[in-house]
Amino acid sequence: MRSLTGLLVGYTILIAGNSLLTTLVSLRMLEAESSALDVGLVQSCYFVGFIVGAVALGPLVANLGSQRSFISFGAVAALAAAGYLFFGAPREWAALRLVTGFCMVGIFTSIESGVNGAVANGKRGRAFSLYLLLTFLGVSSGQMLLGVCPKAGDADRIVVNALFLCAIIPVALIGEWKQPAPKIAASSPRPTLSQRAAVLFDGLRVLLRAAPRSVPGAIGAGLLSSAFYALTPVYLARVDFPTSDISQVMAVAVIGGLLSQWPVGKLSDLVGRRAALGTVSLAAAFSSVLLVFVRTLGVVDVLLFFYVALTFTFYGVIASDANDRVDEAQRVSTSATLLLVFSIGGAFGPALASLFMKSLGAGGLYVFSLFVTLGLAALSFARNEPRARRTTFDR
Repeated sequence: MRSLTGLLVGYTILIAGNSLLTTLVSLRMLEAESSALDVGLVQSCYFVGFIVGAVALGPLVANLGSQRSFISFGAVAALAAAGYLFFGAPREWAALRLVTGFCMVGIFTSIESGVNGAVANGKRGRAFSLYLLLTFLGVSSGQMLLGVCPKAGDADRIVVNALFLCAIIPVALIGEWKQPAPKIAASSPRPTLSQRAAVLFDGLRVLLRAAPRSVPGAIGAGLLSSAFYALTPVYLARVDFPTSDISQVMAVAVIGGLLSQWPVGKLSDLVGRRAALGTVSLAAAFSSVLLVFVRTLGVVDVLLFFYVALTFTFYGVIASDANDRVDEAQRVSTSATLLLVFSIGGAFGPALASLFMKSLGAGGLYVFSLFVTLGLAALSFARNEPRARRTTFDR
């Protein structure tokens, strides 16, 4: 259990640094007069690295163990964060974002494997609830730090680098370093990259057969999540929010995502996954319409809070619906495949949303969100799935 404490403390600090870095990249590119399209393309590279890591890093984390993996990938992520002090061109920042995304997959994998290995079955749900709570705590703390950092100079990027480095310390000091040797039989060679990719494609085929709407649904959730993190700071800056207010708005909005998880999950249990997703999607679409036109500071704060509270629940409802429809033996592969599909949506979200902003101005971000949320609502209410695949939650 001591190893889990160190991992979770380090993880929270690192998530704060990663959250701060994501917003800083958008704002500093905007200050350098980069276009919204350039910002979107650079931020999309984070999810490209995430996808590559999701395919490649599982066996490496299993061999190194949770602590060693966290420290290794955290150190590389810290080196990438230091790169923003020396490089300033969008092409160079795109490469750094790709490296960061790749490392974050290794960190997420090490945390989740550490949680699974450190707690008994009866406590795993509570452990993962704590993991989710710390994720949102780290994200909101990182956004709040944006208002504390001086705007001029490199102090903000130094703070990011310090957070990445500080995250390694509790993992190194509070941990049980007994890592069992991997048990690999001589007749069972390590899977190749192509074989691991084939496993992911098998998981995708299972999802398309058992819960076909979960795949476009997860892509939609990824589109919205990545576009929000990457381009909402640009949206706020272009509607004349001061930088200190941007950090506060982003932090409060993310807290909305935390507070809504349980109520929407409960709603999906009561009225059905599809009905809940459709209802929440329509409410998010309405919030998107208001965000296109409203420019009053206090009202935008409230609208963003409710927008995030709604859209950040999409993935959980979609994942629950998919797991209702697959066999128990397929649930691990289902979760891994859904995460990968979500990341694919995440890779395209900032780039596509930035095209809307280029054509329609700041409000184009939420025109993009309007299209995606209406698409999710239509997907939820459509009734063209074979009857045999429906469950008691398909209402």
